[in-house]
Amino acid sequence: MVLARSHLDLHNIRSSIDRTKKMSDGVIKIGPFGLGLDALLGFVPPLGSAYSAGAGLVLVFDGVRARAAPMVLAEMTLILAIDTLTPYIPKAGGVLDALFTGHKWAADLLLRHMDETIYFEGSREQAQASSEYRDLMARVRAGKEKRRVVFLGKSQKA
Repeated sequence: MVLARSHLDLHNIRSSIDRTKKMSDGVIKIGPFGLGLDALLGFVPPLGSAYSAGAGLVLVFDGVRARAAPMVLAEMTLILAIDTLTPYIPKAGGVLDALFTGHKWAADLLLRHMDETIYFEGSREQAQASSEYRDLMARVRAGKEKRRVVFLGKSQKA
């Protein structure tokens, strides 16, 4: 199955996101800056764009697997499209691509979104029976917390 069904699946998705982020924009660290395969291959536009598009697709696919909100997936796609097309800017494309860490930016956006999401294993019905869910919903109704809730299991009604 493509979609995450457990917290273990979510852990594996996070690992994939971190690997892609590091390979693309953080293999070589120079102070606060990092260079990765995206920057190095960016000087050979067809090869760099192929890598950039592939790594971007992996990140978007991980976002779908993690059940990210459509708006987050759209933002990631825009960032990654810009990163993929940057090497084609005449004269300065390779340098701009090295400076624009789009994979890192998109990965951080997705990881932050996942951190702001409460994932319940099981169906909505199973979660509603838990005290954790009732406590969360009480905090949300009281305005103390604003979180997105995702149920990882299938609904028993389906």
